[in-house]
Amino acid sequence: MRILYIDIDSLRPNHLGCYGYSRPTSPVVDSIAADGVLLTHCYASDNPCNPSRASLFSARFGILNGVVAHDGPGQNMSYAGEGHWHDPDAPMWMRSLQQHGWNTVSFSGFAQRHLSWWFTAGFTEFHGNKLPGGLENAEDVNAHAEPWLMDHAQEDNWFLHLNYWDVHHPYRAPDQYWEEMQRHGEGLAFPDDDKIRSDYEQYYGVRTARDWGPAEFNPEYYENFPRMLDSIRNREDFQVFVDGADAGMRYVDDCIGRLLELLEDKGVLKETAIIISSDHGESVGEQGMYWEHGNASEGTAHVPLIIRWPGVTDANKGGSLTGMQYHLDLPPTVADLLGYDIPKGWSGESFANALRGQEWPGRDHLIWGTGIWSFQRAVRTRSHLFIRTLHSGIYNLEPLSLFDMTSDPNQTHNLITEQPEVAATHDHLLSNWWHSYCSGPNSVRDPFQTQNDTTPDIYCSLERYLSYLERHDRPEQANDLRARRGVQLS
Repeated sequence: MRILYIDIDSLRPNHLGCYGYSRPTSPVVDSIAADGVLLTHCYASDNPCNPSRASLFSARFGILNGVVAHDGPGQNMSYAGEGHWHDPDAPMWMRSLQQHGWNTVSFSGFAQRHLSWWFTAGFTEFHGNKLPGGLENAEDVNAHAEPWLMDHAQEDNWFLHLNYWDVHHPYRAPDQYWEEMQRHGEGLAFPDDDKIRSDYEQYYGVRTARDWGPAEFNPEYYENFPRMLDSIRNREDFQVFVDGADAGMRYVDDCIGRLLELLEDKGVLKETAIIISSDHGESVGEQGMYWEHGNASEGTAHVPLIIRWPGVTDANKGGSLTGMQYHLDLPPTVADLLGYDIPKGWSGESFANALRGQEWPGRDHLIWGTGIWSFQRAVRTRSHLFIRTLHSGIYNLEPLSLFDMTSDPNQTHNLITEQPEVAATHDHLLSNWWHSYCSGPNSVRDPFQTQNDTTPDIYCSLERYLSYLERHDRPEQANDLRARRGVQLS
């Protein structure tokens, strides 16, 4: 048995052909989906990059493992165990596989990029230090991974993690991929020009339409990546970002294809389980944020998940599972498929029977959090998305939001005052979830509390952004931000 896990940073499902996208971004990934099973409602429990991979690779919610942010105390892993003693009930995912005789291998710059050295725990071979740690492209990853596969592909019981970063801004795919995408229409219908122009005027904060950059905060960024824009005024500007993300995906897809060809040449492709997913998606117009993952919108938390598992998914080849699930349900599912006991301290639940073709309703609701730029938690049911803002950062975010995900999947109309009973029901789910971890004899301190006590502003301080608004003659927005943050008006 062999497992190839392909981890594509910042990938929204709706940029893949197998999820219905009109542009040809993913012919190789689509072929894997056609030979496996696609899950339509998979969500990361903790977002974005650092919290998401912490929850997946620890197999525990961020409220338990401590990683809920990209900076400050909320970036620190709380390992299950003490001193030299690992908690056998909650091992790191890779350590669990190691203990069952697996060779666990990673090619990823993630640990360097986020100073997240806990990520290496349980990997027998960690090759991330051979990569730049943030600006590696797909060919850089393949340049290290392909020789490894040449030497080891035919061995048994390896788990290979490959992390591609090209779908994340700044978009740096080679020119031919941009040109190819531009020959295939606009791709995304939402948001339209009116929505973009309205957001440009209404919202403030970094990575909003008006202040996506701003270039004066980081001029070297725009010198090094001349395709990137520091604002999105209309659909024409918006399309630059669409083209960049899609070009990045097609570039990654080609590199995945090379790996599959190598496995085929080695005679092991049909015997290799393939899992494709992402750490998080992107907010694209949701809550005013564009091409970033700094709020608890649907776009940020929703991730693709494609699984082709020989001997398991064959009966449901090309099918899809529509039940809601967490991304961190993957570790117990893999353990289940391999015939191992699932550690009782893991937060996830196995959906292996669903992959085997049995009936599976999924979870009735999910709760996720986001911990950069702003701090929010959300409750997702089949019908609605409820968002509570714990700290608004430098944004004019609503304290509470409620969206009907059936009639308003892009989250354009806040129903919080129109459907108070529905909002209360969802808020009650959030409250019960929180108290299940943060009260009682085995309670933990919510890491969001510690983070917001010490480091509420990540990447851009309140003072810096207020000064920016004043310099650009936007006193009303500056005063609105001061009021939201309890700062005396100037």
